[in-house]
Amino acid sequence: MNKTFLLNGLRWMFIFLIAIVIVVYVYKRSILHNTIQSSIRTVAPDSTVVGIIQTHTTKSHDKIYRALYKTKEGTCFRASFERTTYTLIENQESPCQ
Repeated sequence: MNKTFLLNGLRWMFIFLIAIVIVVYVYKRSILHNTIQSSIRTVAPDSTVVGIIQTHTTKSHDKIYRALYKTKEGTCFRASFERTTYTLIENQESPCQ
C-alpha cells in the first residue's frame, strides 16, 4: 500500500472528524440559546439575549447558566438558569455592559 495514500486518507478522516465536532458544538449551542431565549420570553416578552455564560458555579457549588438580556424598554437583567431544565432561578436588574 502506498504510504502517501494512507497519510492522505488519515488527514481527510481527521478533517472530517473536526468538522463533525464543530457541527455538533454549533447545534448544541443553538439549542441552548433558543431554550434560554424562550424561557426568558415567558418572563419578559420581546426581549433579546445579549450574552450567555455557560457555566457559573454558585457559592453552594451548583453549576448554573447565566444570561444577560435586554427588554424592549432598554432595561437589562441578569437571569440564572438550572443547567438541565433551563428553568429560571433568579432574575435581577443589571447594567447593560
